[in-house]
Amino acid sequence: MSSSIPAVLQLASTLSLLASGSFQHTVGNDFLIGMSQSATCRVVQRVAKEMELKLCPEHINFSPDQSVLCMEHFCTKFRIPGVIGCVDGTHFGLQKPTENKHMFFNRKGYHSLNSMIICDHQHIITAILSKYGRAAHDSFVWKHSDERRLLEQMYTNNSFRNGWLLGDSGYSLEPWCITPYRNPADGSPESKFNEVHSSARCIVERTIGTLKARWKIVCHDKRSRYSPVKMALFGNVCAALHNICIKFKVPMYTEKDFNIESVTMEVETSNHTQPNKIGEKIRNQIKTSLYQSM
Repeated sequence: MSSSIPAVLQLASTLSLLASGSFQHTVGNDFLIGMSQSATCRVVQRVAKEMELKLCPEHINFSPDQSVLCMEHFCTKFRIPGVIGCVDGTHFGLQKPTENKHMFFNRKGYHSLNSMIICDHQHIITAILSKYGRAAHDSFVWKHSDERRLLEQMYTNNSFRNGWLLGDSGYSLEPWCITPYRNPADGSPESKFNEVHSSARCIVERTIGTLKARWKIVCHDKRSRYSPVKMALFGNVCAALHNICIKFKVPMYTEKDFNIESVTMEVETSNHTQPNKIGEKIRNQIKTSLYQSM
């Protein structure tokens, strides 16, 4: 019974699995742990659920109206005002699901979750959503996220109108999510805006790279042997642990320590809705300000 295993050993085996991304029997056979595969499986499941319950609410918080320092960072460094963070999607590899496997099959030829990550200027993950398979587009995941609903509600209620996330062209341009221009001419103000936008948004790519370097269970190269539900659980726990590492100043990995997952810029589909028109106006104002300051 897992209850007879010392708590410190249960925690150690769980952290070992998350950090190494190894097989459960390999983790259990470690001479410092010494548990069977079945015992390791029970322990990891129980401890991970407890960590998600206790750690995630405390260490993963999306609070747009408390993002003053983040706004100041992006405004000072990139001259883009109002930035409360950056959003991007990434792969969490899976075993082939038994149900709806086509929803998890990605264009790279394996099964995965499409996990949405939002981070701030300190690489802290403020939101993670691993509910959908990689067949779901980034914009679909974003549209059905609690974070987008919150931003839309705050904007509609006029309680928060001067803050937005930066996303690539896989996301819809909205007052609360600013994306690059589509196919700008070389040397144009739109092209200059895209360059600055890309430089600023790189922080979410580095955050994802650091997350996967520290916690290899979510590294897409591992092609994890776990179900979508369990991988979503692991992803949430690893995001909380990532933030804890930052809080306690655990040294960050540098770019030469790992390969940052390449991000494909997908063509933005403009639907010319009212939010899209307002987003265009905000983006144009930022573009004009940037171009005049160059």
